Amino acid sequence: MGEAGEVSSASGGGAPPEGGRRNRVLILGAVAVVVAMVAGVTVWFTRQAPPEADDASGGPPRSVPVRFDPGQQLIRLDFLPGPVREATYVTEPDMHTVTVRGLPDGAPATEEGDRAAADQGWWVEVMMAARDVDVHRYDREYDEEHGWRVPGDAVAPVRGRPAFQNEGRVLSWEYARNAWMRLTLNGVDRHDEILRRVVEGIRWEAAPLALPFTAGGLPDGAVLGGARLEWAEDGPLRASSQYLLRSNQDHNRPDIVVGLTTEDLASGRSNLTEDVTVSGRSATATDWRSKSRPGLYRVAQLPGCAACVVEFGVLTRQAHEAVGGRDVLKLAASIRLVDGHDDPARWRPR
Repeated sequence: MGEAGEVSSASGGGAPPEGGRRNRVLILGAVAVVVAMVAGVTVWFTRQAPPEADDASGGPPRSVPVRFDPGQQLIRLDFLPGPVREATYVTEPDMHTVTVRGLPDGAPATEEGDRAAADQGWWVEVMMAARDVDVHRYDREYDEEHGWRVPGDAVAPVRGRPAFQNEGRVLSWEYARNAWMRLTLNGVDRHDEILRRVVEGIRWEAAPLALPFTAGGLPDGAVLGGARLEWAEDGPLRASSQYLLRSNQDHNRPDIVVGLTTEDLASGRSNLTEDVTVSGRSATATDWRSKSRPGLYRVAQLPGCAACVVEFGVLTRQAHEAVGGRDVLKLAASIRLVDGHDDPARWRPR
């Protein structure tokens, strides 16, 4: 994600943690489903060329499409407030989001899963919207409830482009004509200075979103609608993508999710979950019942990664019918790792 800069241990910045304040399309209610990229699928929108940097150093793009390629990582952060402990890159057709967390220099090591300790560190979120897209759509209600204006007051331009900051110290930047970024920083001293260094250190580098496995056999007409790559220094790893069926492309809610995680097989279990076996491997099945009760099918013992669990989520009736009910377990069991899957870089946003 870029080189670490200096760190401050003081709490600062009034912005809250991102969890619990938005209902994003990639979050599947209470079921934490993780998914994998399928090679060779056709993107559901007309593929646009990536934003073109205005110079060889990865500066702001000269023009921005109305739709991004959800299979690409478009930006990286050259400056961050300290060593990175967690990094997430999420793509949607019209929004890319980078979230990075770390601990201050000299902070004591935390136990795996020690969220309270991790939350004492710094946190950076960068949201990049496509042209004519509201970059504040997930946070506008929260901002208004706290009396924060969007985008706020004009501040010094960033790379010659207009920038604004509101009462919550959220920075909005028109990085290209009619295309905006929203930057939030928490957990540092000298908030405005560090935030400015983060935004000025953003670089454009269109590249395939790195995922450590492939899958096949999705229903005809399944097209890519988004992806997610999560890395944590001391936690479970996840890689993900989501798909829409052509018959359902009048909405943005995904129909199918398929994927891989290093969480154990028992994760995601409910009172509707049944223990099953597929291809001689341990698995669980939570059958699709309605849009409020999505199906979740998990298969353990992935060849080449004993700790990996494959998942296949079914969110709609159309998807349930397309995969043939529990026949989806065979699709989940067909996911395979790619060469070099044991390289930690494949589990981490660039």
